[in-house]
Amino acid sequence: MFFLGLWFGLTCFLDFYAVPTIFRTLTSRQDAGSLGMILFLTFNKIEILLSLILGVCAYFFRESIKWKKTFWTTLASLFVLSLIYTFHMSPTIIEANKKKYELAEESQEYIELEKTHQMYHGLFRKTDGAKILVLFVLLGSTLRRREEKA
Repeated sequence: MFFLGLWFGLTCFLDFYAVPTIFRTLTSRQDAGSLGMILFLTFNKIEILLSLILGVCAYFFRESIKWKKTFWTTLASLFVLSLIYTFHMSPTIIEANKKKYELAEESQEYIELEKTHQMYHGLFRKTDGAKILVLFVLLGSTLRRREEKA
């Protein structure tokens, strides 16, 4: 329960407070974007660790899990999503931004890189929203399970 709460809380903090604050505070959009992506990439690595820790914890409490297939599938999906964030989505956004800042905004290459950035940014936001919902449901079901035992 601790690790679920930690993952949920850190995700919400980063998405709803830290990154928006960076974009409001820094005057350079390029610097804000770079710092935001450093935070996300670092957190993506932490998410891999958190998903592995949750898997180990769940293994030790596997007898108390009601919907085993659903739970393990959900946990595996969170792990895979963390891998995709870390090794594909975040690096692609970072690389597109690096190349973009070297080009004139009117150039065709800049426009293509901006499209790539926007597509991955939108996908990142949607999958992150789904991740928050899944973590919330897992946390809620864990709390509910604890109340049933009491």
